[in-house]
Amino acid sequence: MKTFDRLMILTKAEYVSSINNDEFTTLKDGKMVYKRHAPYGVNITVYNTRNLAVIDFTGKVLGERYKELISEETIRQCFTNINAIGACKLDTDKILVDSVVSSCDVTTDVECTYTKAVCKYMRNHMRSYNLYTVRKFNNGNFTAAKNVTDPDIMKSITIYDKAREIKKYDNKLFREAYGISADDFKNICRFEMKLGSEEQIRNTLEIPTSNLQMVLQSDASPISDFIDDMLAPDTETYVSNIQQYRIELVLKDCEYDMQKVDAKLRTIYAPKTGMTKILQPYREALEERNNPSVIGGGCSMRDKIMQMVISK
Repeated sequence: MKTFDRLMILTKAEYVSSINNDEFTTLKDGKMVYKRHAPYGVNITVYNTRNLAVIDFTGKVLGERYKELISEETIRQCFTNINAIGACKLDTDKILVDSVVSSCDVTTDVECTYTKAVCKYMRNHMRSYNLYTVRKFNNGNFTAAKNVTDPDIMKSITIYDKAREIKKYDNKLFREAYGISADDFKNICRFEMKLGSEEQIRNTLEIPTSNLQMVLQSDASPISDFIDDMLAPDTETYVSNIQQYRIELVLKDCEYDMQKVDAKLRTIYAPKTGMTKILQPYREALEERNNPSVIGGGCSMRDKIMQMVISK
């Protein structure tokens, strides 16, 4: 079942009724805007002259059911909780069948006790640092985005420790309002893919239109597909002692950062050289240095990551 932590829905203005003028701000062009920031975010914009409404919300709208995320099973609860705010009334039945999703965050939560190790591994085992821009933050979070010229088809993925994120001060009001604690997300690693256009949603979720129901019912596996394409394959490389020594020198010179290793070696090799094979012994040396035995079971870290996300 596909799950999301955010949806932006385009629907008809006529499906938004009983508008509370004390809650909405009316602008000069007749556009009406409602914004709620705490304990969770909901934005509703109504363009009456165009019969268009934009409804943007995150999974936190589910309150006590937040761990379930937005899905085909919880979408009605999302609209019920928005209606309970009292700012307006959404016609759930009509919105469900007559709406499109213009952007969303496809989200997968998996049990994992070594999220930092996962992020570190991915940062240093990219198939190509030319095709992807990667960032690893001080808090251990990892983000990768595919380098494309058209922003409408750009995909990015973020991986982080959900228990750590929910403890942030920004989430304090939400936690207190619904009795949510970090323990509710203990050992949860979140994989989150942002899709920012209808075209991108259709292509990534493998559906003919971005209709809300089609989005929720998609059986595509965008996160595992993205990660599988992004990570370098597992291979075994024989190296002699002198080769190992040279590899260690390069790693040290590049501060044990594979992105810096990639950049350094590209200045040495011919422009069209396939770097995946060239970089493999450096990845393996770094992997041995980092000692990822924490995952156990005789399984490579790459295989372990794929097993986590491919089952979702």
